[in-house]
Formats: sequence, C-alpha cells, structure tokens
Amino acid sequence: MADEISLFDRRMRGPAGIAIAAGVVLGLLTGYTVGAGTPGGPSWTLVVPFALLASVFLYLGAYRNLSKRVEDT
Repeated sequence: MADEISLFDRRMRGPAGIAIAAGVVLGLLTGYTVGAGTPGGPSWTLVVPFALLASVFLYLGAYRNLSKRVEDT
C-alpha cells in the first residue's frame, strides 16, 4: 500500500516528542515515588528503565493510532 506509515515517518515526529517527554515525566514520578522513603532519593537505575519503557509504550500507541487513521482514509 502506498499509504502505509513507517515508525520513522515524518508524521511521527510530534507524537515521538510527546512520548519522550511523557515517558521521562512518568519515569521521574516512578523514581521519586519509590525513592521517597529512602535517604538517597530516587534510584536512577529505576528511573531510566521506566522512562524508556513508558516512552516506547506511548510511541507505539501513537503509531498504532496514526497508522489506523491512515488506513481509514
């Protein structure tokens, strides 16, 4: 199909930025919530994987929605 969209399509730049920003915020919230009771604060070994996981999850959700929208038109 000519209307298929790839993961690195130009139309995915906006959703990618939003997914990265939201993933970092969710990762920081997770780290600060779990590390709130410890004297050392948040553990970066916990923050970084959660931020990456959240970013990938949000990006793939946006990709799925945009690709379905492209198929419908």
